Amino acid sequence: MQQSILFEDDYLLAVDKIPGMLVHKSWLDSSATQFAQNLAEEYCGQKLHTLHRLDRPASGVLLFGKNPDVARTMLGQFSEQQIRKSYLVIARGWTKVSGVIDAPLAEELDKIADKFAKKDKPAKEAVTEYCKLAHTELAIPVSKYPKARYSLVLAEPKTGRKHQIRRHFRKISHHLVSDTRHGDGRHNDLFIRHFGWKQLALRAMQVEFKHPANGQDVVIHAGLTDSWRDILTQLGWSRLINVLDHPIPDWLHHIQ
Repeated sequence: MQQSILFEDDYLLAVDKIPGMLVHKSWLDSSATQFAQNLAEEYCGQKLHTLHRLDRPASGVLLFGKNPDVARTMLGQFSEQQIRKSYLVIARGWTKVSGVIDAPLAEELDKIADKFAKKDKPAKEAVTEYCKLAHTELAIPVSKYPKARYSLVLAEPKTGRKHQIRRHFRKISHHLVSDTRHGDGRHNDLFIRHFGWKQLALRAMQVEFKHPANGQDVVIHAGLTDSWRDILTQLGWSRLINVLDHPIPDWLHHIQ
């Protein structure tokens, strides 16, 4: 199996989705033969229910329910914004120490996958909170600037719009690194040339919720992959590797 198991019991299964893999079969790529859900079902030998989305180029925690009742309960928690999801991102520029991006987002349709969906729907509420963990300045010119600046950010979407974090950070001119759809190609090229980094700098690090069967608090943490440890080291943020390889403490969400 190409994705590691992060959590499993009689009700839920969580995997660490690898970047570039679709969650399930989609018109986005008719040639794809492996999907996160299919691999997870092969592992546990039963039908699973996808509980939330995770962009194809992103990696990290992906949660499945093992029966319809569990799925309904968990989807209810998602819709009521009772589930906390934390993402690690690398963004261009130096963001504020912390902030809230409150900007409604219109439905974003894919030309192929959503060709039958209704167009021109009104924008929906979309809110993302974030805090900066570190920043760096590189002696590498980019665009009109003599040096390139980047921030390591912990983002927490309060709503679940498609590509929400990617679109919200674009709105504040802090595009995510290696985002080929919503990012800045000049910074994407810089990361390829100087660091050999091509994957979207968006990782679902942690999901927190009440267990659907017993109500106990559950924290599922993905930690860092080798590629993430390498890029953090190259950017001078190696001191944070040990911190990020452990569950994210609540205080880290509230840096002021």
